[in-house]
Amino acid sequence: MPELSQFADDERALIVNTPGVVLKGAVVSDGSTNALVFLKEVTAGAKVFKQAQKHENAFVKSVALALKQRGLEHDADLPVDDAAMTEALKLAGEVADLLHRKADPADADAYTAWLLHLATEVAKAVKTREGGLFSRKVAVTENERMFLDDLERALQR
Repeated sequence: MPELSQFADDERALIVNTPGVVLKGAVVSDGSTNALVFLKEVTAGAKVFKQAQKHENAFVKSVALALKQRGLEHDADLPVDDAAMTEALKLAGEVADLLHRKADPADADAYTAWLLHLATEVAKAVKTREGGLFSRKVAVTENERMFLDDLERALQR
């Protein structure tokens, strides 16, 4: 198992930065501008980050601990708008390629599964009425489902 420190600086940055970008992509994927929805989704993402600090896979755990140590200041540059979804998918594909080339297959699979889990938990954080006032609430909107499907494809390199 390669340690996070065994990757080059730019590779390590990609590995550590991608989860925050995926979080932002998942947050904006529903198209909501409601502050309470935003807060619930970010809280769900934070919970996934915290759980990853005790992840069964040592590589995922090391990434989560690196994120905790670094904080979120590096993620502040990316705007929380539709561009975040595009950037999340781009970085997800790049990090999947990198890890499938240079990491143990179990570590690559655990990391990519963690990214998908992160986005899914954010998407499920708020039930939404998709069809209007009298429609039933859904856990994942159609736009969120499309983002999750695109993310899954990007991670399957």
